[in-house]
Amino acid sequence: MTYIASFRQIRVASAIVCLASVSLAQQIEIPSGTRVSCRLEQAISSATAEQGQQVQLSTTEDVKVGDHVVIPQNATVIGTIVEAQEKRRMGRTGKLDFSIDKVRAADGEFVPLRYTVNKREGGSHAVSTGVMTAGAAVLFWPAAPFFLLRKGKDVTINKGIVLEVFTDQNHVMKGTATASATPTSSGGSSTVVISSDVPGADIEIDGVFVGNTPSTRPLTTGNHKIKVSNGSKVWERTLNVEGGGTINVNAKVSGK
Repeated sequence: MTYIASFRQIRVASAIVCLASVSLAQQIEIPSGTRVSCRLEQAISSATAEQGQQVQLSTTEDVKVGDHVVIPQNATVIGTIVEAQEKRRMGRTGKLDFSIDKVRAADGEFVPLRYTVNKREGGSHAVSTGVMTAGAAVLFWPAAPFFLLRKGKDVTINKGIVLEVFTDQNHVMKGTATASATPTSSGGSSTVVISSDVPGADIEIDGVFVGNTPSTRPLTTGNHKIKVSNGSKVWERTLNVEGGGTINVNAKVSGK
């Protein structure tokens, strides 16, 4: 009897290990140090900016783990003005810098960001460290870099500047919704262009946050629930997608 009990215990333990392995295999994790390219969505000037003011950016491309989009293109990225001082007398130029703090993943959660691939000793970048001071990689300048402005002028960082940052911690995606972030199906798909009368509104497709308006997403054939929100204003529709072609969706979320 002792031998039989032990054998049963082994079988139960093995089953638990197998279930745990399956559970772990289904988890999707964004590794620390994952590259994120983001674009500044507003012009910033030392003449008007205030320290602590929020800065709006968005991702320029999908971030994938395997075949899953874990951070969609046009996802919200939040930054903070860390230094702002308008031009002063005696020809002294203004000062301006901002941090890039966090990005919204496909599960709706925010993931903290840093400026280097490898985490420096002592933890992540401090919010008090601006991207220019820290020497973050600039991928694209929409116009002349701010440090080329003449002495005695206010500093302006133009809308459209693209910078490279990295996730600051491992992030396990919540739920299994990420599997539908970039849908694939043998039944075909269509391209859906989602816009709104208020740019930057949040988009959810079938309960999954996929980015901000305007955004272009592939969707498989069938019915999909589209939700576009701007604060308390929500626009929802069920969209019937047929294979091939482009569908334009324009959501009204201004409340006007």
